Amino acid sequence: MALVLSGASGVAAAQGIALGAKAGTNGLGLEATLGMTETLNLRGGIYGLKYGYDFEEEGIDYKGDLHLQSAAAMLDWHPGGGGFRMTAGLFYNGNELKGRAAGDLEIGNDTYDVRLDATVDWTDAAPYLGIGYGNAVRGGRVAFALDAGVMFTGSPDVRLSATGPGTSDPGFEDDLRREEQSLKDELSDFKLYPVVSLGVTYRF
Repeated sequence: MALVLSGASGVAAAQGIALGAKAGTNGLGLEATLGMTETLNLRGGIYGLKYGYDFEEEGIDYKGDLHLQSAAAMLDWHPGGGGFRMTAGLFYNGNELKGRAAGDLEIGNDTYDVRLDATVDWTDAAPYLGIGYGNAVRGGRVAFALDAGVMFTGSPDVRLSATGPGTSDPGFEDDLRREEQSLKDELSDFKLYPVVSLGVTYRF
């Protein structure tokens, strides 16, 4: 009985709640950490940011915007109860890249006078594996946190749409679909999204 009470006391002492702010490749984020045992913490977060991102694909220069928007549930394992951690979790991945180009554009096998809109996104559910440093619910009230890992997003989906006088040309729709498939093929190897972030946490 004494041993059981001692173990329960140790678990209770390890528990705690902390809030944190992060900045990294997922954008700006807020996280909450719940201490479960001396070595396991449950962590959840929401992240987002939007900024201009111009890119070139298949010879077409796009003016674009990258919309970062995600949420995560993660389990942190701190071997020995220290700051180093190994993390596994699942992200809701709402990241999306939008681009637009206009003028005489080479699409498929011909050139057309159109405005072309491109949308690139990924699967909604993305498993996550990573490592990090910082234990938000143990030690001092304020702590720093570092994370590095990858989201397994799968190959991106690409959608193209067009407006303008060139869309009425014979064969345009077939060329647009060929251009869309070519973009999918070109981006098919981008199945991982790197996650690197720095932050600060406060324990209550």
